[in-house]
Amino acid sequence: MDSRINTAVMDEIMRVGSEMQDQELVNTFEGNLSIKEGDLMYITPSRTSKKALTYDNICVFDLSTFDFSKPVKDQKIWGSGKPSSETLMHAGAYTVKEGVNACIHCHAPILTSYAVANKSIDVKCHPELLFHYHDIPCVPYGMPGSTEIIEKARPYLLNRNLVLMANHGVLSIASNLALACQRIVSAEKLGKELILANLLGGPVDIPPTEVIRLMERPLDL
Repeated sequence: MDSRINTAVMDEIMRVGSEMQDQELVNTFEGNLSIKEGDLMYITPSRTSKKALTYDNICVFDLSTFDFSKPVKDQKIWGSGKPSSETLMHAGAYTVKEGVNACIHCHAPILTSYAVANKSIDVKCHPELLFHYHDIPCVPYGMPGSTEIIEKARPYLLNRNLVLMANHGVLSIASNLALACQRIVSAEKLGKELILANLLGGPVDIPPTEVIRLMERPLDL
């Protein structure tokens, strides 16, 4: 094993990945998690249960030498698993802005329903939504497994930390993996509440002055 590889980072991926699978946010065929520490990116392998992750099958890449034009499989420095099909998206996410150390892509059911309907979550009725997200934009479709996804999302992620990807799913970036996960968990619940509110006649906006107060704080990474 490369002396730079930190098994504690792998432990965190295994912990969060297992929790997300318990909540049915990821599974063997859907969802990928990564952490950036220094120049290294640790990412879940393809077609592997997030409850079956090990030090051996988690894939590691050196971002200081990563070449987006070359096959991903040829750039892995550690891991017996097949690199995630969204390795390019994750590697690109770490170039969006300073301070991004974790990235999660998944097909959370409610958020993905908005994504496949090409609908952003942009309402003024929910204080937590406004405070923690401002809104959750749905970015234009990009081909899965390509750099197109992150390039389409890049201008949105400059001012947001969670976005929907049209016809695909959700992408969360953060300073740490636990926070990237909790943003998805929270947004999934908010999305469900909005669907239920629509069944009850539609959500009602809070006063405009309160909207301004809730959105005046810059979003945390």
